[in-house]
Amino acid sequence: MTQSKNTSMTSPLPETPPSSPVRLKPAMTAASVLDKMQNDEGGFYAATPKLAYHAEYFAGGQKGNILIMKGRNLDEDAEFIIRGRSEAFKFSSDDFSAILDNIHAFEKLVPREWDYEMVSIIHNSLGHRSIKLTHSLFKAKADDLEANANDEGDSDGEGSTTTVESLSSKYDLASWPVSDRCKGHLHELVPSHNIQPLPAYDENHKLILPSQYESKLKGALVEVHMAICHHRIKSSKRDIFNAVLQEIIVLAPPAAMPTSPFKRHRLNEGPSTKRRNKGKTPIRG
Repeated sequence: MTQSKNTSMTSPLPETPPSSPVRLKPAMTAASVLDKMQNDEGGFYAATPKLAYHAEYFAGGQKGNILIMKGRNLDEDAEFIIRGRSEAFKFSSDDFSAILDNIHAFEKLVPREWDYEMVSIIHNSLGHRSIKLTHSLFKAKADDLEANANDEGDSDGEGSTTTVESLSSKYDLASWPVSDRCKGHLHELVPSHNIQPLPAYDENHKLILPSQYESKLKGALVEVHMAICHHRIKSSKRDIFNAVLQEIIVLAPPAAMPTSPFKRHRLNEGPSTKRRNKGKTPIRG
């Protein structure tokens, strides 16, 4: 696990990740992924024992607190945790319990009042623990203007742009793929909001189109970069932790759906069972 800078919501989304050359990427192997996590000079593998001893929260004021590694700054690489489902990536399934324990320890780093409720990143569903990622798909234009104004005052003198300025019209809010019943609500947001596409890349490090999110991400094996953030809501007495999505990179695409063993037939030809048994002698007991 490496540490994170929580700026993906205001930075432009390149057609390829900024650190990757523009060329076809060779398939990732389990060994190469594990080596990357265990030997990354910028941080620690998420399953490292007692990882919370190496972490602390950077106070971000109203924007919340962000988890960083001790002795580092916010300009380091994004952290990532990988969860595997295939036999090739079995190590990540074996380590997942330790990873979740480390995340729980991160949440305990924040001193909490006894009467405050904690909303965890870790969710339990049907007896299985999982990590819930968050991503704000829409952002008010007023918030973007404020963020850009703050960026212009940075010491490096480089201001950020909105996430869709460098992308094609396929990523425009007005043409975003939604169901027919939602199109009216979507158009109401066009004057006041900007769209923030998923920072999701396929195996060749190409940005995935919104129309392909489900077909290319559902069931895929992915590398996920996230920022762990904390907000204290005094009015409701809650400590809320979020795993804010920074980047998704597909390591292996979804498995192909099996074809149905039942052949399509014409309805006016009668029951399919009758045609399959045509010419056969019925068995009587």
